[in-house]
Amino acid sequence: MLRAATGLLASALLALAAPAGAEAAPLRTVYTISLIGLPVGRAEFRTTIDARRFKVVGTLSSAGLAELVSSTRGTSSVSGRIAGRRLLADRYALAYTSDGKSWSSDLSLRSGSVVSSKVAPPARNPAPADFVPVRRAQLTSVVDPLSGLMIAPEKPADLCRRTLNVYDGWSRIDLPLSPAGTERVRTDGFDGEAVVCTTTVRPVSGYRTSSNGLRFLRGKVIRLWFAPIGDTGVYAPVRVRIPTEVGPLSLTASTFAKP
Repeated sequence: MLRAATGLLASALLALAAPAGAEAAPLRTVYTISLIGLPVGRAEFRTTIDARRFKVVGTLSSAGLAELVSSTRGTSSVSGRIAGRRLLADRYALAYTSDGKSWSSDLSLRSGSVVSSKVAPPARNPAPADFVPVRRAQLTSVVDPLSGLMIAPEKPADLCRRTLNVYDGWSRIDLPLSPAGTERVRTDGFDGEAVVCTTTVRPVSGYRTSSNGLRFLRGKVIRLWFAPIGDTGVYAPVRVRIPTEVGPLSLTASTFAKP
């Protein structure tokens, strides 16, 4: 469960988009990842979008002190169509390796509903007694972890007034966003007021009730800073702060919306 919450937010720190009608333009976003102030990882994403379609491809790797303890490498991608102010994914994929062990997820979606889902290694059969299974009814009106935080509100004040129903192939969780004001953020490609949201992880299914990570995260507040992508009307995270048992995990854009 900790993987689901931390992993989806880390991968979701990618998203750059433009509204329907914009010309295709590849964008580059780079994030540094730190734990209690020490660098532990790096993520880079490239986004291509036109009037009807979007595609994002990203890489994630451990760095700094984390590389001495545990080597992690991963890739993630999403593609889909644009319908008005909504970005609707039709394919999401994640693959990563850590200390020689590999995991992958491959989702097909249609209009916010999961059509098929494949993960590796496969789920245990039979499942542990304390496992809460994912039900088909819980896989409608969902977002993937990669494009789920690409938000185009009618006005900035509405950005945090929503709940994100996230599915990554393993777990279904809800992230209810609440407004927490604005804050000045400066990075390469953006210098201005970011909209701050808070959220907590609400597990729905696809998790074990005995999970230590879930017990720790329950009730903990996650903070997200959203910045506008130029004049597109779309907002994406420029910073995220996630509590962990070791200390705060921070993801900060060093380059935001630069070609």
